[in-house]
Amino acid sequence: MRQLDVSPPQAEGEDPVYNTQAVARLTGVPAPTFRAWERRYGVPRPARLPAGQRLYSERDVALIRWLHARTAEGMTISRALRLLEARHAAAPPAAGPAVPRSFAQLQADLLDRLLRFDASGAESVMAEAFALYPVEDVCLELLQPVLVGIGERWHQGRASVGAEYFATNLIRWKLSALLHLHDGTSRGQPILLACAPDERHEIGLLLMALFLARRGWSVVYLGANVPPEALCDAVQRLQPRLVILSACRAETARALAKTVAALAALPAPPPQVAYGGRAFEANGHWPANIPGTYLGPDARTAVTRAEALLGRART
Repeated sequence: MRQLDVSPPQAEGEDPVYNTQAVARLTGVPAPTFRAWERRYGVPRPARLPAGQRLYSERDVALIRWLHARTAEGMTISRALRLLEARHAAAPPAAGPAVPRSFAQLQADLLDRLLRFDASGAESVMAEAFALYPVEDVCLELLQPVLVGIGERWHQGRASVGAEYFATNLIRWKLSALLHLHDGTSRGQPILLACAPDERHEIGLLLMALFLARRGWSVVYLGANVPPEALCDAVQRLQPRLVILSACRAETARALAKTVAALAALPAPPPQVAYGGRAFEANGHWPANIPGTYLGPDARTAVTRAEALLGRART
Protein backbone atom coordinates (compact mmCIF):
# COMPACT_ATOMS: atom_id res chain seq x y z
CA MET A 1 0.00 0.00 0.00
CA ARG A 2 1.40 3.37 -0.97
CA GLN A 3 2.06 5.93 1.72
CA LEU A 4 -0.87 8.22 2.40
CA ASP A 5 -0.37 11.94 2.00
CA VAL A 6 -2.29 13.75 4.71
CA SER A 7 -0.04 16.78 4.93
CA PRO A 8 -1.89 19.96 3.87
CA PRO A 9 -0.24 23.36 4.27
CA GLN A 10 0.60 24.33 7.84
CA ALA A 11 -2.54 25.49 9.66
CA GLU A 12 -3.98 25.86 13.13
CA GLY A 13 -3.41 22.62 14.99
CA GLU A 14 -0.35 21.70 12.91
CA ASP A 15 2.30 22.94 15.34
CA PRO A 16 4.32 20.00 16.74
CA VAL A 17 3.82 20.17 20.50
CA TYR A 18 3.27 16.64 21.91
CA ASN A 19 5.95 14.09 22.63
CA THR A 20 5.37 10.36 22.19
CA GLN A 21 4.35 9.72 25.80
CA ALA A 22 1.80 12.55 25.71
CA VAL A 23 0.24 11.21 22.50
CA ALA A 24 -0.08 7.73 23.99
CA ARG A 25 -1.79 9.21 27.04
CA LEU A 26 -4.14 11.44 25.00
CA THR A 27 -5.21 8.74 22.54
CA GLY A 28 -5.03 5.52 24.52
CA VAL A 29 -2.94 4.03 21.68
CA PRO A 30 0.40 2.46 22.69
CA ALA A 31 3.41 4.26 21.26
CA PRO A 32 4.73 1.14 19.44
CA THR A 33 1.42 0.93 17.58
CA PHE A 34 1.37 4.40 16.07
CA ARG A 35 5.10 4.27 15.44
CA ALA A 36 4.46 1.08 13.43
CA TRP A 37 1.77 2.93 11.44
CA GLU A 38 4.32 5.65 10.74
CA ARG A 39 6.97 3.20 9.54
CA ARG A 40 4.65 1.19 7.31
CA TYR A 41 2.18 3.76 6.02
CA GLY A 42 3.74 7.15 6.69
CA VAL A 43 0.88 8.11 9.03
CA PRO A 44 1.15 10.08 11.22
CA ARG A 45 4.07 12.30 10.20
CA PRO A 46 5.59 13.81 13.34
CA ALA A 47 8.24 16.48 13.30
CA ARG A 48 11.73 15.46 14.42
CA LEU A 49 13.92 17.33 16.86
CA PRO A 50 17.67 17.52 16.11
CA ALA A 51 18.29 14.59 18.48
CA GLY A 52 15.63 12.51 16.69
CA GLN A 53 12.74 12.75 19.16
CA ARG A 54 9.29 12.89 17.62
CA LEU A 55 6.85 15.76 18.20
CA TYR A 56 3.18 15.44 17.20
CA SER A 57 0.58 18.08 16.34
CA GLU A 58 -3.12 18.32 17.27
CA ARG A 59 -3.85 16.98 13.79
CA ASP A 60 -1.63 13.96 14.42
CA VAL A 61 -3.43 13.28 17.70
CA ALA A 62 -6.85 13.53 16.02
CA LEU A 63 -5.68 11.22 13.22
CA ILE A 64 -4.39 8.58 15.65
CA ARG A 65 -7.66 8.71 17.59
CA TRP A 66 -9.63 8.29 14.38
CA LEU A 67 -7.59 5.30 13.24
CA HIS A 68 -7.84 3.74 16.70
CA ALA A 69 -11.62 4.13 16.67
CA ARG A 70 -11.88 2.45 13.27
CA THR A 71 -9.74 -0.50 14.35
CA ALA A 72 -11.84 -0.82 17.53
CA GLU A 73 -14.87 -1.19 15.27
CA GLY A 74 -13.20 -4.15 13.56
CA MET A 75 -11.68 -2.37 10.55
CA THR A 76 -8.13 -3.28 9.57
CA ILE A 77 -5.62 -0.46 9.67
CA SER A 78 -5.02 -0.71 5.92
CA ARG A 79 -8.75 -0.44 5.20
CA ALA A 80 -9.08 2.50 7.60
CA LEU A 81 -6.26 4.29 5.80
CA ARG A 82 -7.88 3.65 2.42
CA LEU A 83 -11.09 5.16 3.78
CA LEU A 84 -9.15 8.16 5.07
CA GLU A 85 -7.41 8.55 1.71
CA ALA A 86 -10.75 8.53 -0.12
CA ARG A 87 -12.14 11.17 2.22
CA HIS A 88 -9.02 13.27 1.90
CA ALA A 89 -9.17 13.12 -1.89
CA ALA A 90 -12.84 14.13 -1.90
CA ALA A 91 -12.42 17.00 0.56
CA PRO A 92 -12.46 20.58 -0.75
CA PRO A 93 -9.09 22.39 -0.83
CA ALA A 94 -10.03 24.54 2.17
CA ALA A 95 -10.57 21.82 4.71
CA GLY A 96 -12.08 22.48 8.13
CA PRO A 97 -10.00 23.28 11.18
CA ALA A 98 -7.60 20.57 12.29
CA VAL A 99 -8.14 21.20 16.01
CA PRO A 100 -10.78 18.81 17.36
CA ARG A 101 -14.07 20.39 18.35
CA SER A 102 -14.86 20.67 22.04
CA PHE A 103 -17.72 18.77 23.65
CA ALA A 104 -19.66 22.03 23.93
CA GLN A 105 -19.40 22.51 20.17
CA LEU A 106 -20.30 18.89 19.46
CA GLN A 107 -23.29 19.09 21.82
CA ALA A 108 -24.68 22.15 20.06
CA ASP A 109 -24.26 20.53 16.64
CA LEU A 110 -25.74 17.17 17.65
CA LEU A 111 -28.68 18.80 19.44
CA ASP A 112 -29.49 20.89 16.38
CA ARG A 113 -29.36 17.91 14.03
CA LEU A 114 -31.53 15.73 16.27
CA LEU A 115 -34.15 18.44 16.65
CA ARG A 116 -34.25 18.66 12.84
CA PHE A 117 -34.58 14.84 12.51
CA ASP A 118 -31.29 14.78 10.59
CA ALA A 119 -30.19 11.19 11.15
CA SER A 120 -27.19 11.21 8.81
CA GLY A 121 -25.96 14.52 10.21
CA ALA A 122 -26.35 13.30 13.79
CA GLU A 123 -24.50 10.11 12.94
CA SER A 124 -21.69 12.17 11.44
CA VAL A 125 -21.34 14.23 14.63
CA MET A 126 -21.31 11.10 16.81
CA ALA A 127 -18.73 9.43 14.55
CA GLU A 128 -16.53 12.52 14.81
CA ALA A 129 -16.79 12.49 18.60
CA PHE A 130 -16.00 8.78 18.92
CA ALA A 131 -13.03 9.22 16.59
CA LEU A 132 -11.58 12.01 18.70
CA TYR A 133 -12.41 11.15 22.30
CA PRO A 134 -12.62 8.06 24.55
CA VAL A 135 -15.91 6.18 24.36
CA GLU A 136 -16.87 6.79 27.98
CA ASP A 137 -16.21 10.52 27.66
CA VAL A 138 -18.38 10.75 24.54
CA CYS A 139 -21.20 8.91 26.25
CA LEU A 140 -21.13 11.05 29.39
CA GLU A 141 -20.07 14.41 27.93
CA LEU A 142 -22.01 14.35 24.64
CA LEU A 143 -24.79 11.79 24.34
CA GLN A 144 -26.31 12.03 27.82
CA PRO A 145 -26.23 15.86 28.00
CA VAL A 146 -27.86 16.10 24.56
CA LEU A 147 -30.66 13.74 25.58
CA VAL A 148 -31.18 15.75 28.77
CA GLY A 149 -31.24 18.94 26.71
CA ILE A 150 -33.89 17.57 24.37
CA GLY A 151 -35.95 16.38 27.33
CA GLU A 152 -35.78 19.82 28.90
CA ARG A 153 -36.85 21.45 25.66
CA TRP A 154 -39.79 19.07 25.40
CA HIS A 155 -40.91 19.98 28.94
CA GLN A 156 -40.62 23.66 28.01
CA GLY A 157 -42.65 23.18 24.82
CA ARG A 158 -39.62 23.95 22.62
CA ALA A 159 -39.26 20.44 21.18
CA SER A 160 -41.81 17.90 20.01
CA VAL A 161 -42.30 14.52 21.61
CA GLY A 162 -41.43 13.09 18.20
CA ALA A 163 -38.00 14.72 18.36
CA GLU A 164 -37.40 13.23 21.79
CA TYR A 165 -38.36 9.74 20.57
CA PHE A 166 -36.21 10.18 17.46
CA ALA A 167 -33.17 11.27 19.46
CA THR A 168 -33.53 8.56 22.08
CA ASN A 169 -33.92 5.80 19.52
CA LEU A 170 -31.01 6.99 17.41
CA ILE A 171 -28.67 7.20 20.39
CA ARG A 172 -29.94 3.87 21.73
CA TRP A 173 -29.14 2.32 18.35
CA LYS A 174 -25.63 3.76 18.42
CA LEU A 175 -24.93 2.50 21.94
CA SER A 176 -26.37 -0.93 21.12
CA ALA A 177 -24.10 -1.17 18.09
CA LEU A 178 -21.09 -0.35 20.26
CA LEU A 179 -22.17 -2.93 22.84
CA HIS A 180 -22.47 -5.60 20.15
CA LEU A 181 -18.88 -4.93 19.10
CA HIS A 182 -17.82 -6.32 22.48
CA ASP A 183 -20.53 -8.96 22.76
CA GLY A 184 -19.15 -12.45 23.25
CA THR A 185 -15.57 -11.35 23.89
CA SER A 186 -15.65 -12.68 27.47
CA ARG A 187 -16.74 -15.99 28.94
CA GLY A 188 -17.86 -17.22 32.34
CA GLN A 189 -20.69 -16.11 34.56
CA PRO A 190 -22.15 -12.88 33.17
CA ILE A 191 -23.34 -9.67 34.72
CA LEU A 192 -27.08 -9.40 34.08
CA LEU A 193 -28.61 -5.95 33.51
CA ALA A 194 -32.34 -5.15 33.43
CA CYS A 195 -34.75 -2.26 33.91
CA ALA A 196 -37.60 -2.44 36.39
CA PRO A 197 -41.07 -3.53 35.22
CA ASP A 198 -42.72 -0.71 33.21
CA GLU A 199 -39.44 1.24 33.12
CA ARG A 200 -38.85 2.42 29.55
CA HIS A 201 -35.85 4.68 30.16
CA GLU A 202 -32.85 2.46 29.54
CA ILE A 203 -30.03 4.69 28.28
CA GLY A 204 -28.27 4.83 31.66
CA LEU A 205 -28.39 1.05 32.02
CA LEU A 206 -27.24 0.57 28.43
CA LEU A 207 -24.25 2.79 29.19
CA MET A 208 -23.38 0.59 32.17
CA ALA A 209 -23.56 -2.52 29.99
CA LEU A 210 -21.31 -0.91 27.38
CA PHE A 211 -18.73 0.28 29.91
CA LEU A 212 -18.61 -3.13 31.61
CA ALA A 213 -18.24 -4.94 28.29
CA ARG A 214 -15.42 -2.59 27.25
CA ARG A 215 -13.64 -3.40 30.51
CA GLY A 216 -13.74 -7.09 29.65
CA TRP A 217 -16.75 -8.32 31.61
CA SER A 218 -19.25 -10.75 30.16
CA VAL A 219 -22.64 -9.00 30.14
CA VAL A 220 -26.20 -9.98 29.29
CA TYR A 221 -28.36 -6.94 28.66
CA LEU A 222 -32.11 -7.53 28.98
CA GLY A 223 -33.14 -3.91 28.45
CA ALA A 224 -36.32 -2.04 29.33
CA ASN A 225 -39.49 -3.22 31.11
CA VAL A 226 -38.34 -6.63 32.35
CA PRO A 227 -41.03 -8.53 34.33
CA PRO A 228 -39.90 -10.25 37.54
CA GLU A 229 -40.67 -13.70 36.21
CA ALA A 230 -38.53 -13.11 33.09
CA LEU A 231 -35.65 -11.84 35.21
CA CYS A 232 -35.90 -14.76 37.63
CA ASP A 233 -35.88 -17.21 34.73
CA ALA A 234 -32.75 -15.58 33.28
CA VAL A 235 -31.05 -15.66 36.67
CA GLN A 236 -31.77 -19.36 37.14
CA ARG A 237 -30.49 -20.17 33.66
CA LEU A 238 -27.38 -17.99 33.68
CA GLN A 239 -26.36 -17.91 37.35
CA PRO A 240 -24.95 -14.38 36.95
CA ARG A 241 -22.23 -13.10 39.24
CA LEU A 242 -24.13 -9.82 39.62
CA VAL A 243 -27.60 -8.48 38.74
CA ILE A 244 -27.79 -4.72 38.03
CA LEU A 245 -31.25 -3.15 38.03
CA SER A 246 -32.37 0.33 37.01
CA ALA A 247 -35.37 2.57 37.70
CA CYS A 248 -35.88 6.21 36.76
CA ARG A 249 -39.32 6.88 38.29
CA ALA A 250 -40.66 6.45 41.81
CA GLU A 251 -43.34 3.99 40.71
CA THR A 252 -40.88 1.78 38.83
CA ALA A 253 -38.49 1.91 41.80
CA ARG A 254 -41.29 0.51 43.97
CA ALA A 255 -41.81 -2.24 41.40
CA LEU A 256 -38.09 -2.89 41.51
CA ALA A 257 -38.33 -3.65 45.23
CA LYS A 258 -40.77 -6.45 44.40
CA THR A 259 -38.40 -7.75 41.73
CA VAL A 260 -35.54 -7.93 44.25
CA ALA A 261 -37.82 -9.79 46.67
CA ALA A 262 -38.58 -12.32 43.93
CA LEU A 263 -34.85 -12.80 43.31
CA ALA A 264 -34.25 -13.34 47.03
CA ALA A 265 -36.85 -16.13 46.99
CA LEU A 266 -34.96 -18.13 44.36
CA PRO A 267 -33.14 -21.30 45.42
CA ALA A 268 -29.81 -20.62 47.10
CA PRO A 269 -27.46 -19.06 46.51
CA PRO A 270 -29.33 -15.82 45.75
CA PRO A 271 -27.69 -13.51 43.21
CA GLN A 272 -25.80 -10.41 44.29
CA VAL A 273 -27.94 -7.36 43.44
CA ALA A 274 -27.03 -3.75 42.70
CA TYR A 275 -29.17 -0.90 41.43
CA GLY A 276 -29.18 2.65 40.13
CA GLY A 277 -31.18 5.22 38.21
CA ARG A 278 -32.65 8.68 38.64
CA ALA A 279 -35.38 7.43 41.01
CA PHE A 280 -32.78 6.68 43.67
CA GLU A 281 -30.93 9.95 43.19
CA ALA A 282 -34.18 11.83 43.88
CA ASN A 283 -35.28 9.72 46.84
CA GLY A 284 -32.25 9.27 49.04
CA HIS A 285 -31.27 6.00 47.38
CA TRP A 286 -34.06 4.16 49.29
CA PRO A 287 -31.59 1.81 51.03
CA ALA A 288 -34.20 0.46 53.45
CA ASN A 289 -36.59 -0.56 50.69
CA ILE A 290 -34.29 -2.36 48.30
CA PRO A 291 -31.72 -4.89 49.53
CA GLY A 292 -28.59 -4.46 47.48
CA THR A 293 -25.91 -1.92 46.66
CA TYR A 294 -26.57 1.53 45.23
CA LEU A 295 -24.09 2.09 42.39
CA GLY A 296 -24.08 5.86 42.14
CA PRO A 297 -25.35 8.73 40.01
CA ASP A 298 -23.63 8.01 36.66
CA ALA A 299 -22.50 5.06 34.57
CA ARG A 300 -18.77 5.52 35.15
CA THR A 301 -19.19 5.59 38.93
CA ALA A 302 -21.60 2.67 38.74
CA VAL A 303 -19.15 0.50 36.83
CA THR A 304 -16.33 1.29 39.25
CA ARG A 305 -18.52 0.33 42.22
CA ALA A 306 -19.76 -2.78 40.45
CA GLU A 307 -16.19 -3.93 39.87
CA ALA A 308 -15.45 -3.31 43.55
CA LEU A 309 -18.43 -5.51 44.44
CA LEU A 310 -17.07 -8.24 42.20
CA GLY A 311 -13.76 -8.10 44.04
CA ARG A 312 -11.53 -7.25 41.10
CA ALA A 313 -11.24 -4.95 38.11
CA ARG A 314 -10.62 -6.12 34.58
CA THR A 315 -9.30 -4.04 31.69
